[in-house]
Amino acid sequence: MSGKVVPLNDLSFQIPLLQTKMLVPQAVAGLVPRPRIHARLDEGLQGKLTLVTAPAGFGKTTAIAQWVRERELPAAWLSLDAGDNDPVRFWSYVTATLRRLDPGLGAATAAMIQTSGSPAWETALSLLIDEMEHLTFDAALVLDDYHGISEPLIHETVSFLVRYAPPHLHPVIAGRNEPPLSLARLRAGDKVAELTARELGFADEEAFAFYTQRDIRLTREEAGRLAERTGGWAAGLQMAAVSLREAGNQATVIDHFGGGDRFLAGYFLEEIFSRFEPDVRDFLLQTSILNRLSGPLADAVTGRSDGGAVLAAVVRNCGLMDRLDQDWYVHHQLFAEFLRSLLMERYPKQVGDLYGRAARWCSAGGLLQEAVDYHLQGKHYDQAATLASRLVSDMMGRGETATLFRWLAALPRSELDRRPDLCVAQAWASAAAGRVAEAEQWLGQADAICRGSGEDGACDTMTGATRSVLEAVLAVKRSDVQGVLRWLAQASQAGDQLSVQTLIRILQPLEPSLLGSVLGGFGRLKAKAQAMESGVHLKFRALVDPADHPGFTLVANAEALYEWNRIDAAVRSLLEGIEEAQRTGEDGALVPALFTLARIHVARGNLTAALAAAAEGEKSVRRLRRPQWLPALAALGARLHLTAGDASAVEGWLAQSRLDVYDRLSAARAYEHTTLARVLVARGGQQEALLLLERLLVFAEKEQRLPSIIEISNLMAIAWEAIGRTAEALDMLRRSLALGRENAYLRSFVDEGAPMLVRPAWAHDLAVKVRYGGWLPQPLAKGQG
Repeated sequence: MSGKVVPLNDLSFQIPLLQTKMLVPQAVAGLVPRPRIHARLDEGLQGKLTLVTAPAGFGKTTAIAQWVRERELPAAWLSLDAGDNDPVRFWSYVTATLRRLDPGLGAATAAMIQTSGSPAWETALSLLIDEMEHLTFDAALVLDDYHGISEPLIHETVSFLVRYAPPHLHPVIAGRNEPPLSLARLRAGDKVAELTARELGFADEEAFAFYTQRDIRLTREEAGRLAERTGGWAAGLQMAAVSLREAGNQATVIDHFGGGDRFLAGYFLEEIFSRFEPDVRDFLLQTSILNRLSGPLADAVTGRSDGGAVLAAVVRNCGLMDRLDQDWYVHHQLFAEFLRSLLMERYPKQVGDLYGRAARWCSAGGLLQEAVDYHLQGKHYDQAATLASRLVSDMMGRGETATLFRWLAALPRSELDRRPDLCVAQAWASAAAGRVAEAEQWLGQADAICRGSGEDGACDTMTGATRSVLEAVLAVKRSDVQGVLRWLAQASQAGDQLSVQTLIRILQPLEPSLLGSVLGGFGRLKAKAQAMESGVHLKFRALVDPADHPGFTLVANAEALYEWNRIDAAVRSLLEGIEEAQRTGEDGALVPALFTLARIHVARGNLTAALAAAAEGEKSVRRLRRPQWLPALAALGARLHLTAGDASAVEGWLAQSRLDVYDRLSAARAYEHTTLARVLVARGGQQEALLLLERLLVFAEKEQRLPSIIEISNLMAIAWEAIGRTAEALDMLRRSLALGRENAYLRSFVDEGAPMLVRPAWAHDLAVKVRYGGWLPQPLAKGQG
């Protein structure tokens, strides 16, 4: 495991990435040319995805690497393992290996991962796809050993990448079984090329060439018999080659060689393992616990001093160990499984100690995450917990909560029960997964441990910024404005990086509006009005940044003022907020400000100025290197073009948006999906729009997102009316009006324009509210624009 670190361009942190995982495997001497396999892989270049699935030992990796070299095809290669079941780590590796194709490729996605450990993944990948559109040459993205991935979110995001990958990028996914990706549409369009064990198996002529290149003289008939016995399995042919070299009677080997799985253990034992000297056998058994091994690591585990030489000798004499690069090796997976099983059978009491030696070597070399994994495998829970607690802050800062949660789940409850810091970490992991009640239980357990310990030092973590920020996050999920304010005030006193980053994420979760955030009172505008009248909002403004005041509070206030139809006051607050945001380069306030400015221009009938505001937003985010906002700004442009009647521009956005009514929904992409629904309604696709809107409404209600609930409900009413379902339309509108009255919404109804006023009953009810301000909290209604 290489200790070298691959920096993520211009980011403030570094994730240690093993370079050997991103190398195309080295060429092996004596490879048999396989033109039929390469021709099948060539076919994949005409589609969207190449799938290579077969059991271990069928030569998947070798075939793809051989093809890449023969075709001189630039390739971004990633060898996966179970440790990559963390979306942040997975995509950090993918963007890093893509930079081998182009040093600038993946920078925007990496920036989003830094900005938020749980970003809007489809947005991040859209940015990555946009960057890859500029590739001027064909290249492959190879995800090898994908069977090690089990995280559903990774499958979803990989499906998205495959579906929208640009023509010059060719994803190739290899593994032992078919990955659970969404491929139905691609298969229906004949866009998936698939190679299975049937295609990968060696044909008779290939088997004959295989043995000829190894100076094993067989007739074509004998080679064909071995190909038949092994099912063309490359590893089986290799094992037979080892036996044939040693045999005095080749005919006996050919007659009795067993290629079925049930023969493997006996064959490994009798024909491979037993042929090594006893000290080498012990070496192989002891190092079988390692995912990857080098001479120094092998020495640390075995107690030898010649590990590098032994590894080189084993590679020369046995085809069941591969060299990753000059220093690093890996056991063939099936052979490693056999060795580990034999180790447990012969030396079960040594296994824990071997894992401990590997963990200590990795820890000393700075490979701390690998060290935690080895400690857990060796059941050294105290050491694993101690080491994990050192990594918690950095991992949360990078968003690697999936890995952290996996570690904590592997620790026994008795270990957590005596460590309040790990209880807080478990609470963080639970909160990141959306399990609020579970997070609160873990915090309660941490408090109980502290109370029972009687030692002030044991609770340092509980009284620090980490605990305060977590409490603020939970308060956000409970829509508790006062609780958020109280906990963030405590967190801000510490001023550590985690507090600052989390504070900004709470204030602006990468959405083009602050109305539904804590600064907007979670959309409860009557409560927002009370905060503005009492001056509570000024506490937030001072809390965000006492030195620069980067505009968050002013922009949130402007959005509320606009919703109350106090347009002149909204403009004043908005312009002041834009000035502060521009001065500090705070995109989280600047972009929502420009969205609201565009709405104001539309309300005043100035579409040209609204489009200019959208263009200024795009220019600003490019200048600030915050491309994660570009998809939302493009959706804003589509809404403005829709208002202007520019069908061509709207269709252009629709073609480029990569949006679908069946997409996975997220808060960060809600604006884009709602825009899609608007476009579908305008194009006459009400049924499709309603399908999407119903999904969006369920999501918004679950997340208690009042601004979204009202907008989506209004659009559903309009869509129902358009297809003659008047009863459903009126029922939906009544519900929306009641929610608007309860929470002081006005412009969300007025801005829908003519479609909202189709029926006289609608027009009368709404006009009364607008004219008399009957919904608005006093004295705000007095200042309507």
